[in-house]
Amino acid sequence: MEGERDGDMYYAPAAAYAMDLGINTFRGEVILDERCDNQGGSSTFWDGSGRQFRIDYLRIENHPLIGAPRFASDMTLLNLVLNNYLRERVATAPLVTSVEALHREFLQDSTPRALFAVVSLDVDSQRAPDTRAVDGTHYYGFLLFRQGEMIYVVQHRQPVLMPEKMKSVLLRLADAMEIPGRVRSDTDIERLRRALSRMAPQGRIEPARLCSAAAQGESS
Repeated sequence: MEGERDGDMYYAPAAAYAMDLGINTFRGEVILDERCDNQGGSSTFWDGSGRQFRIDYLRIENHPLIGAPRFASDMTLLNLVLNNYLRERVATAPLVTSVEALHREFLQDSTPRALFAVVSLDVDSQRAPDTRAVDGTHYYGFLLFRQGEMIYVVQHRQPVLMPEKMKSVLLRLADAMEIPGRVRSDTDIERLRRALSRMAPQGRIEPARLCSAAAQGESS
């Protein structure tokens, strides 16, 4: 069914970006979980094949994961954010027993310039049995780039190590993002809920967790 669906637009909170959920990077249904606060936000997408994608957006000013010198270059900022992700988010996850950085590459030909990386995660599901996580080694890809006052962190998880395929998937997802997006209203949120309900597997109610309009206002 790849590419068979007419897409529905997803507008991230605080007009961070927009994306057509019908792009063929996603296979089949899309289920979405969204979190946001006044420093940025995160949207996690699962497609009909169970593949996970995630897009975080971080406001550069005063974000705890950045904390860079005032006149730092974009590459310094991207490396700093990636290092903080690995140290403070990935390595501290309760399911993760070890993290190893396998690949890091500065993509000079991309616009905007981007940082690509792949890490391996060893997962022990017994540490959090309610999550239904799969034991073993997983490979997690990152693509970071700056646009205006935001740093975007595009992520994807794969079961085997394929750096070039990982890079291709992340670049396609990033290329599909329209920046900026559009400030959402209550009506937009309800429209998105209905769109995601149509896409979700039968029998699943409320497939999306979405930030409230108040929370969006705090992010703006």
